[in-house]
Order: sequence, then structure tokens, then C-alpha cells
Amino acid sequence: MPASGSGLRNHPDRPTAGRRVDALPRETRRRVGPGNMPFLFANTALLAALAGLGIPVALHLLMKRRQVRMRFSTIRFFRPQDPRAKARRRLRNLLLLLLRMLAFALVVLAFARPFLPRNPAGPGQRPRRQLVVVLDRSLSLRAKDSQGVRWDNARLAARRLVASLGPDDRVALVSCAGRAEVVAGFGPPSALARPLDALGPEHSAGDLAEGLREAARLVAAGDPSCVSSIAIVGDLQRAGLANLAAAPVPPGLEVTAIQIGDLLASNLAVSDLRFDAGETNRPYAAITHHGDEDARATDVEFLVDGQSQWRRSVAVAAGATTHIDLRLPRLAAGWHGAEVRLATPDALAADNRRFATFRVPPPIRILAIEDRRGVRSFQESMFFATAALDPDAGTTNAGTGRHVVEKATPEGAVGRLRARPAPAVVPRGTAPRDPVPALPCDAVLLSAPRRTDRALADALDGYVRAGGALLVFLGEDAATAGAEATLADLLPARVGGIEKGEPENPWRLGEVDRASPVFAAFREPGSGNLVLPEFTARHALEPVAGASVLARFDDGTPMLLARAVGAGRVLLANTSADTRWTDWPKHKTFVPWLHGAIRFLSGGADDRTWVDGNAATTGTEATLDLGPGAMGRPFAVDPPEGPGTTATADDHGVLRFDARFPGIHVVRDAAGIELGRVAANVPPEESELASL
Repeated sequence: MPASGSGLRNHPDRPTAGRRVDALPRETRRRVGPGNMPFLFANTALLAALAGLGIPVALHLLMKRRQVRMRFSTIRFFRPQDPRAKARRRLRNLLLLLLRMLAFALVVLAFARPFLPRNPAGPGQRPRRQLVVVLDRSLSLRAKDSQGVRWDNARLAARRLVASLGPDDRVALVSCAGRAEVVAGFGPPSALARPLDALGPEHSAGDLAEGLREAARLVAAGDPSCVSSIAIVGDLQRAGLANLAAAPVPPGLEVTAIQIGDLLASNLAVSDLRFDAGETNRPYAAITHHGDEDARATDVEFLVDGQSQWRRSVAVAAGATTHIDLRLPRLAAGWHGAEVRLATPDALAADNRRFATFRVPPPIRILAIEDRRGVRSFQESMFFATAALDPDAGTTNAGTGRHVVEKATPEGAVGRLRARPAPAVVPRGTAPRDPVPALPCDAVLLSAPRRTDRALADALDGYVRAGGALLVFLGEDAATAGAEATLADLLPARVGGIEKGEPENPWRLGEVDRASPVFAAFREPGSGNLVLPEFTARHALEPVAGASVLARFDDGTPMLLARAVGAGRVLLANTSADTRWTDWPKHKTFVPWLHGAIRFLSGGADDRTWVDGNAATTGTEATLDLGPGAMGRPFAVDPPEGPGTTATADDHGVLRFDARFPGIHVVRDAAGIELGRVAANVPPEESELASL
């Protein structure tokens, strides 16, 4: 081993790797041959402290007893002294000095950490060797650069190392991918050919520090009579060497690194694909250019459920990341998969695709009771409300929005509200993650209730108390006595007579409860001006016990009231649903307000456009929460590649399985029904093909 003090050197057969890896631990391991010293020191610099042996000598000289001559008149009173006592005292002091110097030297030598070299071979004989090959199998070894495919070169370098050993030597193999594992323990070099042929690069990241620790354990448990060494074979990527400082090796153990591939290879990658932005922000993909070349253009394709949505060319500058907004098509309720891929080939093809999975909740079902008959659609009392909730009604995209509106006459609504939905039939391959509806609809819209609608009132009463939601608009057709007689037990206020405002001085909205979900869309500054709508007529209202006022007119009269009735909710708007009493339906704040009102009424209904699915990184453990009902039950996992596997949910109903391949993993129960999806993607740090 070179006397430079580095614990890792490059292999002499690899001239392109003639540089040292500074990230490795820098313990001083100076090897001294048997002809120079019988043993070695791990910290030779501390031997300089032996110069301190002069300290005991100095103390000895300073403390030496000196003879002093004194004048006396007579010596008859002095006791005679044996001349040999002086010699004994001198010998004792000399021995004490030697003991002090020996103790100091032993302390210095102990800190220098001496050890005996393992070299049992006799003169002229080659010592037996035991070598541990740490083979990098991370994703970056799939790259192809100017020297060819990195994995092919890495396996060839490992074979050359094994071929350089003698028949009496021993060799072991440690694989370093998602986790470090011992592929083959110490054995003859010929036994390593088959394990090497069976290995291939994984789709995961690699931590060479973990592989180095496994190799050090093998050496510690190996034959002490052999000369041990470790050889790391890989592209020495920065991400894989990040933790090497935490993996020191024993003193005197030689560690060699064989670098594979170019020092820097330009690479484009789909570094991110997000669908968890919600409704305010569109999902997006991120394209990153790893390298120092000029801006590169690549063709980007966006797919949903395997169907291409668009394909375009995108230029990405060197070292930069470009974000691309994604627009989702109209999708049916259930699980869906998305993919963004790069069509232009580059150094690493494995990171040119990225996957995501998401679930579209079932639409919120709304029943709009329309009492105007024989009129055109824009003359209906619920025209503006239905258009705000379901703008695609009557088109080819009908039923694909977040709200699905069904119109019914008062007579038809009675039968619709009294009916109970049939048990849902879940076909094979669908996801029954959403609760089976227990009511015929999630919300009912009603305009101007009348006295004559007794049957409708009874149907609405039973529907609301069973957990339904009702939004009532008071218009000029709602006679005071009729409204109270029909829905007296449901409305949050007693309805009085009609009040007419002055056309030149209409009422406007005053106090509004923005903490309520009804007005959640207007909490942020600049999100909408609720003062602009004008109101020219209204009813006199007296709130009942248990009712809450969510909005008032500028003169304090209640405009919007809410009340819980049984298991359901009722919302009362003190205006018309059309433009007879107000111009609010013509303002842009009407749509978000009505959406908030439906969200408030429907309670548990999910009004999000999509729900982001679970994600995992290849080479790690994926998790999917199936709920307490899944505890201890086995489930089938269909990976994107290879045969399916079976996993059992833990005591909390969480399913765990290895996400080995990139793509979408589908989880099904024993009946083959899809319960969830997990999108596995390659680790983004592997896309940077730069070596230390």
C-alpha cells in the first residue's frame, strides 16, 4: 500500500481512474515491511511524542541530591556511615528513572496503536490473500457512456480481480444496491464465476458505505493468516459515496477503488411528477438536465391510463430544471395512472419515465327540483344553479364533472327521494374505496316551496332527517303561509312577507361568516368581491332556535341561514335562484359560493378533483393503508414487471411490500377487486452521472 496515508487507492490496471477519492476515511495506515520493523503502528505521527523521554531525565537531574561541605570543630559526635549506602541510593534512583521513562514510552506506544502484520509466508513465498469485492449494482450502472454500458465494464473488472488471485487465495462478493448483502462468502476464486454471471444492476440507489461495512465484517471473521484487502468496483457516484466517512476500516487493511465509466456523463431525467397540488394548482412534471453541455431539447409525452394526451418538444438548459403543467382529461371515478416519458434517448434510459397514481372520487349527486314547466332551459328557475354546478350537462362530457345534476318535477322528486339506491355492483378491476351511497342523492336544490306540495314536503322531511342535504331559495312564488305550512319543521327561519327594495338603492351583502365552508373560497384577499351583487327583493325572516346566520344584508337582515335537522342539514337563501330578485348569478362569485354551499351541505362528500395516490422509491418498502378491516389478511400485489406477489397487512391494516420495479403496483383482495395503487419511481439522485 502506498505510504501516502490514504486508505483507498485506485487500481493500477485502470489508468483512467488515476485519482484518489477524497470522500473516503483518511486514517493513517502506513505499512512497514518485516525487514524494517517487527510490527506496525496505526498512528505513526504519535511516535514523535517519544521525544518527551527527556522529561524524566530532566526531573531526575533536578531532584538529584547535592553534597554540601560544612565546617565543624569536631566530628566525634557524627555517626559513622557505610560507604556502600551511597552506591545503593544511586542505583535506586537510576532504576526509578528507567521505570519513569519506560512508563512514558508505553503510554506513547499505546496511543500509536501497534499491531503485528499478517505475513506468515516464508522468505521467497507469496502470502495467501483473501479479497472482498464490493460490487456496485445501483441504477447508475445501467448508464451507457463513451466507454460502453457501465454494468458490463464493472462485471468485467470484477472478473479480472478474481482472475488475478491464486488457487490458494480466497475471495468473497458483496452486492451494493438497495441494501448491501453478501452474495458469496469466502471461497476459491473459481466459485465466484456463477454468482457474478447471475447478477445485474437494480433500479435502486446504492450506499457504498454499507457495502464497505459488510466487507469489513467478512474480513474480521476471515482467516487471520491471510493478507486481506477490499476492492470496490463501481462508478464512484457522488450519491453512493456520501456516507463513506461513517464506515472506517481496520488499520492496515488495504482498500482499492476501481472506477467505471466517464467522470461526467450528460443525462436528462424526469425528476418529479406531482398530483398532490389539489384543485388550486395543476399537476406538473419536472425535467432536469444533469450535465455541463448546452441546452438540450427532448420530446416529452404525457399519458393517462396508457393513452397519450400530448407530445411536445422541451429544451432544458445545462444544470437546470424545467416544470411542465399537466392538464388532466375528463376521467371517470376510480383509480387512474399517469406517466411522463422522454422520447429522446440519452445516457440513462431508466430515469426517462416517471409514474403517478391518483383516484377520482365519485361525483356529488344533486337533485334540482324544477317547478317551471313548458319553458326553455334558460327560463327555468334552477338554470343558473345547475349551470354553475354541472356546466357539461347535456353535452358528451355530461357526468364527468365533480357535480352531477339531475332535474325533476316536484311529483318526480317525491318518488326519487323515497327510493333507496340499489346495492352497488363492483365489477372486477374497480376500486370500492368510496362508501356505497345510502341516500338517493347528496343534496337537493329547491326553489320557492309552495303550500300545495305536501307530498314533496313529507319526502324532503324524511330525506333530510335520514342524513340528506337541502338548499332552499326563497322567491316570489314562495307564499309566506305556503312556505311555513310546507317546510315549517325544516327551515332555519320563519318566513314573513316579501320586502321590496328601491331599484336605485338595492341591498347588498354585509356581514359574512368566512370561517364557514360556504364562504371558504373568499378567505384570501382578492379572491372575490361579495359586495358587488345587488338584491331588490327578499323575505322577512325570523331565525328559529338552533339556526345559525352565515350571511346578512347590509342592513342586518338575515340572507343565509343554516340548521341541522336530524342527521341532515338545511341551508336557506333569502333570495331567488334566478335573476328576478338579484343579479348575483351573473357575478363570478356565484359559482364558488354555490360550490361551497354544496360542500357544506354534503358533509362527507369529497369534492376534490382527484386524490393523490401512494408513492414509493424503487428498492425500498412501499406502504398502503387499507384500514383496520385489513388486519392480518393477505393481499395480491401486481407489479409492473415480473410475477405477482402476496403480502399480509400488519396489525394496523398497513400493507408493506418491496417496490423493486418502476411503475404502478396494483393491490387486490382475494376476489380480485382493486383496493389501491402505489407508483414506484427510480431514485432521482441516481440520475446525476458524476463521479468523485
